Amino acid sequence: MVSSKDVARAAGVSQATVSRVLNNPESVRPVKRNKVLEAIQQLNYEPNLIARSLVTNNTRTIAFISGSMRNNFFIDTMDSIINLAKDRGYRTMIFFDGNESLKDIWSTVKGHMVDGVILSLVSMDDPVLEDIMNSGIPHMFLSRRPRFGGNYIEIDNRLAGELIASHVVELGHRRIALLSGELQYSTFLGRKEGIDKVMAEAGLPLEAGLVHYINTATLSEIEKVVWKMMQFNEPPTAIICTSDAMAIACMDVLLGMGLSIPGDVSISGIDDSKLAAHQSFQLTTVGHKIFEIGEIAVENLLEMIGHKEIDKKRQIVLRPELMIRRTTARHVE
Repeated sequence: MVSSKDVARAAGVSQATVSRVLNNPESVRPVKRNKVLEAIQQLNYEPNLIARSLVTNNTRTIAFISGSMRNNFFIDTMDSIINLAKDRGYRTMIFFDGNESLKDIWSTVKGHMVDGVILSLVSMDDPVLEDIMNSGIPHMFLSRRPRFGGNYIEIDNRLAGELIASHVVELGHRRIALLSGELQYSTFLGRKEGIDKVMAEAGLPLEAGLVHYINTATLSEIEKVVWKMMQFNEPPTAIICTSDAMAIACMDVLLGMGLSIPGDVSISGIDDSKLAAHQSFQLTTVGHKIFEIGEIAVENLLEMIGHKEIDKKRQIVLRPELMIRRTTARHVE
């Protein structure tokens, strides 16, 4: 079995330097660090993480509890989280939204002795929130926030809702439908509150038959509700979706019905995921720089881990921007 002594000998450095590269890579000059990393790769050295964690009380591992992979927002942010954590010398364990409850996932995460955790799968009043915030494990909620307390990063979701609704109203649409995620999540509650505010001020309160709440983990209801709405005597001329994933799924249904976007109906989302800007979609949406959100979450988490700043609250709200693309157009009677 290859040991750290073998790595040190191959790299021409001391065993202490190898240890620093493994435990605190930023403390080692790049030239020496690269020699050690090359030796590790050449010798196929695998450090005993359990033994090391017992000595250092640090596993150099964080966990990301992610929402559904059907939502490109989580794919984009997961990519940025993994890459930045790797650059900082940390591994990332990924836990997906599936059949397990957040309580069960959290129990598994704690069992892996991670140094910190980023969570995007949490409702505002989930019973496990108290345990998470009292666990002593550094945490950041990403695009989700508890009703009270916690460390989080999100866009200003209420403003995001206002921006997209104002855009649609200014285009002359009066019969507007809304597809929203479930309001137990802060993200969707804030976005709907912003949309409601603009619609009320415009004298266009949303009709009950044109508002639908979608399970964003499956998106399975979208086809049914879109077909139903478009069969009305007066179908909506615009559909606002509170996530890009819902908007793209909605576009697929409408195009399958032979309808034109935005000729027959305008579609808009919120998130500005990477896929939204793809030439195949060119989705009008609202968002911040997606990769930056994931990176800010990692930077804050690692600062908490490094400085043991568990009690210092980190509550970050980013200002979103409207991205006007090809899926919305002026309504002509």
